[in-house]
Amino acid sequence: MTRDGELMDIDGRPALRFERTYAHPMERVWRAVTSPEEMAAWFPSSVQGERAVGAALVFDDEDQRAAAREAGEPTRADGPLFSGTVVAYDPPKVFSFTWGGELLRLELLPDGAGTRLVFTHLLSHQSVAARNGAGWHMCLAELDRLLDAPAPTPEDPGDPDGMDVYDLYVERIGPSLGVPSGDGSLTWERSTHVTPEQVRAATTDPEELAAWGAAAHQSDGPQWQIEPTEHGSTYRLSVDVAGDASRAARWHALLLQLDMHLAAGVLIPADPERWIEPYKDVI
Repeated sequence: MTRDGELMDIDGRPALRFERTYAHPMERVWRAVTSPEEMAAWFPSSVQGERAVGAALVFDDEDQRAAAREAGEPTRADGPLFSGTVVAYDPPKVFSFTWGGELLRLELLPDGAGTRLVFTHLLSHQSVAARNGAGWHMCLAELDRLLDAPAPTPEDPGDPDGMDVYDLYVERIGPSLGVPSGDGSLTWERSTHVTPEQVRAATTDPEELAAWGAAAHQSDGPQWQIEPTEHGSTYRLSVDVAGDASRAARWHALLLQLDMHLAAGVLIPADPERWIEPYKDVI
């Protein structure tokens, strides 16, 4: 069985769920998803710390970031390392831990002579689902290779690169459309792991605005609200779209570019054309 990045609600919070089936006993798969040496082959960082409930974990991704930069691929922007805590450790069934402000759960179940993995990521906000979904999709493809299983791709029989996978996840579970108000404006809400100060700089500084493509559109009068969260920021953008679906679609695309700019310090262009028709129904 294979399920890729299904978006669901768990106790009022958005979550992603993946499932994989491996032709290995649970003990072999358990080693792959818990031991530091084997996790290094597929997890987006090294996972340092004791495997015991309550133990502190540090996620050191410097090697992975260096490899991504060398390959010209997007990677996490500069900032402190993520940390977490082991929430559940029940060999060979469950390994669960916090990851920054979010929760990861790896659960193993017997499946005939093999093992079924259920991987759940409890998200901080629905708006990060597509980016995280694409990232975990690529990570789990590496786990599939480690365990000699074919690496599936969502809705595509080929072997797309990370940006192709990201685009597919944006199409399927991407951030929600802006919400209209009675004055002709739309409001979008998004979340990020970076600080309010970084978001504020990205949305006011001319060089930062240019870096994610918004400098040429300030005449639209974007209004920002930025609030701290325990592990980052929530920000809201309101724009008077004046009944113009093209303008609404443009800001939807720009917010995707802002998200990747804040997360990875790169410009990943998003084509607004794909959202014009949906926004015609909204406004």
